[in-house]
Amino acid sequence: MKRKISKQQFDFLQREFSFLQQHGKMEAADADEMLSLYESKGGANFVRILLAFGAILVGIGILSFIAGNWAGLTPFFKFGLIVVGMILAYFAGYKLENDYERTSRSMYYIGAAIFGAGIFLIGQSFHLQHTVYTDFLLWGVGILPLAYYLKDQLLAVFASAFFIIYSFSAFTAYEAGSFGPFWLLLLIPVLFWMNETRFGRKSSLFVMSVLLSAAFIVNMLEFFHVDEWISILIVFVLGVFLALAPFKHYRTESSWTGSILFGITGIMLTFPFVWDGLRFGDSAPYIFTTLFVVLLVYLLKKGSLPAILITCALIYRYYTDITYDFMPKSLFFIVGGLLLIGFGFWFEKSRRETVKRHEE
Repeated sequence: MKRKISKQQFDFLQREFSFLQQHGKMEAADADEMLSLYESKGGANFVRILLAFGAILVGIGILSFIAGNWAGLTPFFKFGLIVVGMILAYFAGYKLENDYERTSRSMYYIGAAIFGAGIFLIGQSFHLQHTVYTDFLLWGVGILPLAYYLKDQLLAVFASAFFIIYSFSAFTAYEAGSFGPFWLLLLIPVLFWMNETRFGRKSSLFVMSVLLSAAFIVNMLEFFHVDEWISILIVFVLGVFLALAPFKHYRTESSWTGSILFGITGIMLTFPFVWDGLRFGDSAPYIFTTLFVVLLVYLLKKGSLPAILITCALIYRYYTDITYDFMPKSLFFIVGGLLLIGFGFWFEKSRRETVKRHEE
């Protein structure tokens, strides 16, 4: 049985085998034999996208029909309609699994969409006493087992996104005595575990799990009335740690995710209003900016592409802050546009040099 790999991976193997043949390290027959063990699945991406898009349209159509006739239906008929629709979609997906895998996947997506919409519509119909954020939690928890069964990273990513939405609203509506938003303390490790054991260490799910962890930390600190600058600084430090000490199997993803986190929070910490209420709040942003620049210079010397983008954003932030009030608006936009073009050229030049070094 041939091993299915992405088109990019298949093309890479072809180039490597060709390189080895040119240097006399491999015979053409051996290269063909080894390449025959692999099968490119790149052409199926279009089919997968088409079916997923079709599933979304069907789901929207069904939900639109139900919502349009919602007022004329009894509560139990609404509940039965949603349950039957979800069961039929899942049943069709199960039956089509062996012969039509991608069509089967689209049926599962329809079922997941009906399940999520049903949570919102049933809660509204039966006047259940819970807030909207709980619906996102239930939706994410409901599709997570399906994602595990199908090994579908798209569903797992959607579940992670729903948990992130939940984290930003759960703390504001938290009631004393309930476990509330702290369900995420169980769900976050589950997502990391699923990615390691079931999904084959997918980059997208790793990134979403890290972002969910950061969102949980920020909202938890806000819930306990921790000063804003402290919570932002904690995320900044976590981002720096990810960028400088990336996980072994997610080196690129850790570097970029950590850079995004410390880049956004670092630029936020350069604004004086973030440090309001601090004893040395007047000098704090300048001290931090100095340390921030030192960190960026260190990363730039290491050839970090994310550091280039962060440096550009920092320069543009100070350019806007310093020149917007006194510079003529036309000149402000012209100079700003030239800066962006220069930043783009710098990044592209650095990216090409990095790729060239890796190829060598």
